[in-house]
Amino acid sequence: MDNPAEQLASAQALYRQGRFEEAAAKLEQVIAAVPQAFEPRALLGELLLKLGRPSAAMAAWEEAIGRDPRLQAVCRDVDTFDNEDERNTVALENCRHILTHYPAYAPAYYGMACAYLNLGRAVEACRAAERALMIDATVPTYYHPLVHAGNAKQKAQAIAMLEKLAQHEDALDAQDRSTLHFLLAKAADRSRPAEAFAHLEMANAAKRSLIAYDEARELGQMQAAADAFTPELLATRRGSGCISSLPVFVVGMPRSGTSLVEQILASHPEVHGAGEITPLPDLVANGAAGADYPRGVAAATADALASLGEAYVRKVTAIAPAAHRIVDKFPYNFLHVGLIHLALPQAKIIHIRRDPLDTCFSCFQQSFAGDVGFAYDLGELGRYYKAYDALMAHWRSVLPAGAMLEIQYEDLVKDLPALARRMVEYCGLEWDARCLEFHKTERAVVTASFNQVRQPLYQSSVGRAEAYRPYLAALRDALA
Repeated sequence: MDNPAEQLASAQALYRQGRFEEAAAKLEQVIAAVPQAFEPRALLGELLLKLGRPSAAMAAWEEAIGRDPRLQAVCRDVDTFDNEDERNTVALENCRHILTHYPAYAPAYYGMACAYLNLGRAVEACRAAERALMIDATVPTYYHPLVHAGNAKQKAQAIAMLEKLAQHEDALDAQDRSTLHFLLAKAADRSRPAEAFAHLEMANAAKRSLIAYDEARELGQMQAAADAFTPELLATRRGSGCISSLPVFVVGMPRSGTSLVEQILASHPEVHGAGEITPLPDLVANGAAGADYPRGVAAATADALASLGEAYVRKVTAIAPAAHRIVDKFPYNFLHVGLIHLALPQAKIIHIRRDPLDTCFSCFQQSFAGDVGFAYDLGELGRYYKAYDALMAHWRSVLPAGAMLEIQYEDLVKDLPALARRMVEYCGLEWDARCLEFHKTERAVVTASFNQVRQPLYQSSVGRAEAYRPYLAALRDALA
């Protein structure tokens, strides 16, 4: 191959251009040529994460750890690992190990802060973030735990420092500018909507500049799924998959309430909440549903569908071998509802819906981990929501009664006892009152809702976008 150093530089350039697949392929070549190198493995981990493959990212980083204890990705991206307490505990140990060698290494303190947040230990998270900021106060990301989970004094101090950074934001790269303005928008939220929205516009524009989003491809995937899974296909193939009743899929748009539904169910002693895991899309990507999925799904044999279902069950069983139900809340599994019904006919599918404007605006307020390309432009966001909504209407029309339970977020907030009982009953479980005290359940949560699911249910998220209605014309037009 060409000079490995030149190949690495080429991969880094592709990464900056948002050409993640090409960059990852080039890095694989560099690693094959120079297997002892640290930097390409660390960068490959970051790329795999952006491509929605957190398990593969973790494996790349673990390989890199053995070559250099200063692995920045462990510190910076620990908040994007899965929901397992063990993973976050290991991340804490990695960060502490780094600090024994590099006691002034700020990313390690921030990594600890992220792991503590995932574990619900806000006081320790803020303390670790403050240690990182004592070393380097110019990194906007380090303020995140304080703005989102700090006490009143910590929040005020963090916001004052962020406002000082904003006076010199030209010195920041696009990612740091985006983080800075997302945090300042959070600080001004509701009390000063005009100011908050101005920050959101800057935050999202900076983030969008870093992302290669193919709208036609994304929307085309949803239409292709609707075209492929016809009523005739589902009728002729029904009952041919794996009969396990272990999986519970929670699907919906990001920021629609999927984390809340999972937390309620995971509070049941027989249920394990696995978080945003990706075994199903991974199996699809590896050809388990056919080489031309979803268009070619009609050619998949009954044996192939059963094998796909069995492979999925094996993967999730390894996460929690003793659980009677395992919740997979990867929201984008809404793309695969038809496949789930064929490959896992006894699986439960819960679709959580929220007011479209509230859902989309909540996405616009969030800097997502990974490559959520549709979320940073109001027009693109509205069009994505409409395509999702059309696909869910298709599933509703072709699935048999009872194959999917649909929950309205606003109804769940209004009458938690009734809706929680309905979900538990739908999953074939005896009622357990602990599901109503979901905020007391101790488990790692790594989604953007990490803080909300640890509080009693509140109604302030209903009508969330109303205060911003004057600024959302582009979104309303796209949704209309």
